[in-house]
Amino acid sequence: MNRVLSTYGLTRPPFTKDIQPSEMFQTEQFQEALQSLKAALEGYSSGAVTGDSGCGKTCLLRALEEDLPQGRYRLHYLHNATVNRRDFYRQLSIAMGLEPHSSFAALHATVSQHIEEMASQHKLRIILVCDEAHLLAIQVLEQLHILMNFRKDSKPWLSIILIGLPDLRETLRRNVLASLTARIPIRIQIPPLDAEQVKLYIRHRMNTAGCRREVFSDDALLPMSKATGGIMRRLDVLGEQCLVIALKTKSNLVDAVVVQKAIQSCGDALL
Repeated sequence: MNRVLSTYGLTRPPFTKDIQPSEMFQTEQFQEALQSLKAALEGYSSGAVTGDSGCGKTCLLRALEEDLPQGRYRLHYLHNATVNRRDFYRQLSIAMGLEPHSSFAALHATVSQHIEEMASQHKLRIILVCDEAHLLAIQVLEQLHILMNFRKDSKPWLSIILIGLPDLRETLRRNVLASLTARIPIRIQIPPLDAEQVKLYIRHRMNTAGCRREVFSDDALLPMSKATGGIMRRLDVLGEQCLVIALKTKSNLVDAVVVQKAIQSCGDALL
């Protein structure tokens, strides 16, 4: 990697996931989604974000957290969705710094009381983010609207953001989840990048990493778009491999030939 950095004038790896929200590539759709989510939270509402794996859903969450006013919100992020109802509450209790009681009733009561105290005494709004929400059991999803019910459903003290694959949209249409669906009115779908956006994305990632010359030729970017389907995570994998393979050429340029070799090298990583 050190040779890659020096060859292309990079100050850091260009396709790493460890980037600041201010340096993220933001399409018009991304900005609209960010503003929709922020408006939902400021309006005491909740939302669901869906999209293919690697299309930028977690990036959207990070940008949202960065953009929210400090001192008004407390965000709790849960990433383990393959749990039962009781363990879901235990996970949430631990995230909130609470005692993870053994019984479901005690867990629910403790979490609910904590949310109410944060809202009524400290003027803090709790945001619960459930990642990989398409994997949540129906029994867990059925509990969420109950968790949002405070003082006979008169106090909107908790917002929930569900993040998952497109399957989540179908799950939320089930009749058994009608009460939850009514409480999550904001639905956001994150699309893959189109061919033009792929060009902008690759050049943006190279530029923010310090590169001051064109490394990816125009004829390289279209096959990159086709091979990855415009999914940013796949573009990162392919882009990094392209740089490694291009080092072996005299020009150090990523052209269509280099891209085809990189696609073969990546194999299933692009699926």
